[in-house]
Parts: sequence; C-alpha cells; structure tokens
Amino acid sequence: MQVIESLDPGQIDRLFRIPDATRSTVCADGRITGHWEAHRLHSAFQPIVSFSHRAVVGHEGLVRADDANGMPVSPPTLLRQANDAGALISLDRLCRYLHINQATALGLSGYLFLNMHPLAFAHMEATDSRSFLRELLAQCAMPPGRVVIEITEDVLQDDSAFESSVNYLREIGCRIALDDFGAGHSNFDRVWRLRPEIVKLDRDFAVRAEQSEDARRLLPQIVELLHEAGSLVLLEGIETEEQARIAMWADVDFAQGYFFGRPERDAAGHDRAVAAIDAVWASYDAEQADRNGHFRKSVGAYVNAIGHAATLLGDRRPIDQAIELFLSLDGAMRCYLLDDKGFQVSRNLAMSGNAVPAGFQPEVDSARSRWSHRPYFRRAMEAPGRVCITRPYLCISSAVLCLTVSISFRIDGQLRVLCGDVAWR
Repeated sequence: MQVIESLDPGQIDRLFRIPDATRSTVCADGRITGHWEAHRLHSAFQPIVSFSHRAVVGHEGLVRADDANGMPVSPPTLLRQANDAGALISLDRLCRYLHINQATALGLSGYLFLNMHPLAFAHMEATDSRSFLRELLAQCAMPPGRVVIEITEDVLQDDSAFESSVNYLREIGCRIALDDFGAGHSNFDRVWRLRPEIVKLDRDFAVRAEQSEDARRLLPQIVELLHEAGSLVLLEGIETEEQARIAMWADVDFAQGYFFGRPERDAAGHDRAVAAIDAVWASYDAEQADRNGHFRKSVGAYVNAIGHAATLLGDRRPIDQAIELFLSLDGAMRCYLLDDKGFQVSRNLAMSGNAVPAGFQPEVDSARSRWSHRPYFRRAMEAPGRVCITRPYLCISSAVLCLTVSISFRIDGQLRVLCGDVAWR
C-alpha cells in the first residue's frame, strides 16, 4: 500500500503516458484497482510450482475486469475494447502496473510472470516503455531478476525493434519466457534465437500426453531438447493429477494449472498447492514402483536369455545354437553380433519362420553396418558382462517400436557385443 501512496497522479501519468481518465486506486482492504475506459481492473495471481522444491516458486499475474455494470469481462474481450495502438499499449502497461504493485503489497515472494502484448513489446522503445518498466520496478523496490516477461511466439520478428526490446529486458535484469510453445507454428529455431530462460509448454501437451501413450513418450524428449538448448521448462494448463504426474515423469522444472491453484486476488493458496505437489509425489512413487515391476517382469526373460547366449558364445558354441532360447521368446525379433568398434560381424539372425518387418532401409550387406553410436552398444561396452536394456525406440531395421538388450563379453580374448531386439507392446 505504501508503494501506491508514494506515487501521486502526476507520477502515474508520467509512468504510463496514458490518457488522464486512467487512474489507480487503493481499496480499504489493500487491493489495488485500475480504471481503464469504463472498466475496473484488478490483479489475480496463479501459483507456479516446482516439484523438486515442493514449493510455490512464483506467480503469474493475470488481469480481471468488470464493466460499468459490474459484470465480469474476459481478458480477450477487454483487449478488443482497445480501438487503437495507443489504447492497447496503455491497457497493457496498466495491467503490468497493477500486477507489480499488487504483488508488492501482498508481499508475494518468488518470480512474477507478466504477459506483455506483442504490440507493446515490439514498440518498447518508441512508446517509452523502457523508462516505464525500469522506473516502475524501482518505485516498487522489486528486483528485476524476479520479473519474468512472457513473450508469445507471434512477437518474434527479424527486425531491430524486437532485438532492442529483448536486449533491454536483459540489460535491466528481467528474465524472458517463451509462452505457448507447441501451439501454432512452434519450432526450436525460435528457442535458439531468443535463448529464453524459461519455455512454457502449451497446455495441449498436458492434454495430449494424458490421452495418448505416443505423446506421453515424446514429451520427455521435448523437455530434454529444451534443457539442452539452455532453457528451463514449465508445463501449463495442468488440471488433473495424472497430467501433473506425467509432467513430473517428463522432468519439467515448473508446473502451472488449476490442479495446483486457480488465479486468486490474494494468492492465498500456497498450502493447497504444496498439498497437491505431495499428492503427485505419492502417486508418482506408486506408479514408478508398479511401472518398474512391470518392466522387469516384461523384460526378465529376454535379459536372462541374452546373458545365457553370451555365456554359450564365450564357450565357443555356434551362434545359431547360442541364441536359440532368446529367439524362441514371444516378441524377440533378431540377434546380431558387434565387434569392439561397433561393426556388425554377423548377419541379422531371426527364428526360422518369423516374419520380421522390413523397415525403411536399403538392401545392404549387414557386415557393412556400424552401430557404435547406439545406446545399446555404448552401455554394454561401459559395463562388461552385464545385460543392458534400452528404452523403447523406433528401430530402423524393422520400423516398429522396440527395445534392445545387449551384453559385452570376450571370445578368444576379443571383445564382442551381443544384441537382441524385442518388439515393444
């Protein structure tokens, strides 16, 4: 409240560069209300959580509005009321002003995520947004490093104005989040160009991953790529415990959605959010135990059979005889032997009569093949005598989802790696 009272109307007008009709008032309960055109605006804050820290680590500021009759107006409808660029930029600034001041008055800790309209972002310098944001943060004594400006992908342009806005935000110490990644025409080129500290995955990822095993399997790979690009990952739109568990399993850094808390004026749902996190951890632990048990049961026979085959080969048994047990197992597709450089030194061996999909590959001599870049070769070489198991992947030799069990062993002093592909259902 003291923050607001320290700004007289003249200062507010100077910060905003907006029409005189716009004012900000403080209610008796300390809530801050903005007035724009015929609308009354206030802030709501939705928690952003970290599974690892078991805590609320920030909030996203969201505008809520009522019309002259006291009826709620949705944010998209509110934005459509701005009939020119000046009005739109004024509305955008008023929202950020309200969020920063209200967060300060409430004593919110952690990061404050703020949306910025593409037009306001693209014209930060021309519309004096530079001094506005810097002075506003200074007036509220809010460290710029706590502020995360969310930029939607439609603002990413190949022009100097965009680069200037990005550079300015980083110069004053604010962080940048790329919002709604995965919606529309998202691609990793935008991530590499912008280098955002955080990428917010569109809620469609949560919905699809809950409905589709393929999407669930793909999500961790997307998260891993974003991590390797230097960005933390936030999955938004999480509404169910299963979606939250999938997010945890995919190794996202932060999560946001109704499951953890709805936007509230006083952001008082910290305990509820932490309770939701703990519920996800309990569910995750139970699922992982069940998943691990099921996986071990599913692959146990293949692990034993490939280990047995390696023992027989080490005793100089013929390869066709050594792998007979493995190939007799349901789902076993083929076996093949590699040398210590990853070159294939045997043909692809399958049980007689088994129909193995052809895959997408040229007709080549398998003796020319080299697989040293594959995880099943590298892991077997790192752990001689121990059976290694890959996670499911699309096999180039059959074009089906499979996993590979492998083991390195010695024949006449030479190191070899025996591999067996298993169709994964």
